[in-house]
Amino acid sequence: MSATVPITLARLQPWRSGMALATDWAVIALCFGAAMLYPHPAIYALAIVVIARTQLALAVMMHEGAHRLLAHRQSRNDVVAQALAAGPLFLSLFAYRQGHLQHHRAPMSPDDPVAIMFGIADYPVSRRELALRLLRDVTGIGYVLAIRGALRRRRTQPASAHTRTVPQRAGLVAGTILLSNGLLFGVLAALGHPLLYLGLWLLPALTLLQLFARIRAITEHAGYAACEDQRHSARTIVARSWQTFFCGPHGIHYHIEHHQHVRVPFYQLPALHRWMHAQNQLPAANLYHGYGAVLRDVSRGARSDDQR
Repeated sequence: MSATVPITLARLQPWRSGMALATDWAVIALCFGAAMLYPHPAIYALAIVVIARTQLALAVMMHEGAHRLLAHRQSRNDVVAQALAAGPLFLSLFAYRQGHLQHHRAPMSPDDPVAIMFGIADYPVSRRELALRLLRDVTGIGYVLAIRGALRRRRTQPASAHTRTVPQRAGLVAGTILLSNGLLFGVLAALGHPLLYLGLWLLPALTLLQLFARIRAITEHAGYAACEDQRHSARTIVARSWQTFFCGPHGIHYHIEHHQHVRVPFYQLPALHRWMHAQNQLPAANLYHGYGAVLRDVSRGARSDDQR
């Protein structure tokens, strides 16, 4: 059993969440601005990579909202998460929350929605299979297959299974999707660059975002079996780096810590990591220094500790 986390680590500071969201959108604006001012293939390519990474950062902020960690009032938390994080990515906070909380009850169980969505239940896989899965993501094929799989599962589930616990917030969800994307397209069109919406927003969302999200999902849980002690069915990347910038924004790479203490907001996860380490609560076998070591381990059978 884990010790009681210090109450200071679970204290919400909504202004910090607001600053994180503002920073993410500022980065996106800078990328669009650079592409307008310097229309060069290299600038476009760089903007696509950075925007895809920042779309993942927005998805992580939606994750914070799913745990009601963005604001003290749930209504405000939900509006902020849906309007500024989920909606721009064509997602529903409420549907995501339902599946994500089920994931937290039993990660890597047969009905874990995260394991099903990202197809991480069958690891380790061959190097070739892993490369094919990552290639499908970066080409957009992975997104199409994921949508097809989600629709198939929805058709085969009883109606109550996917409507019973999801709040009926269709108006808010549809409104935020249309408003955020319409506003982004409208601003770009008014500035004379409407095609940038396709090239620098939709294209990254369908390709590199899917790649970064899959690497994140693999790193968090792939290769582990369901376990009552969730410290042993998750991984942590122990330090921030350029790798966590792309695949673990907003501290989500401290994943053992998050599963053990879901009420701790993202900006306190580094401190929580240090506290859990001092309490000897972090299993050494589940701690990594980079994503490459994880990908090697889940694409072969045995693993070598000196390569982590």
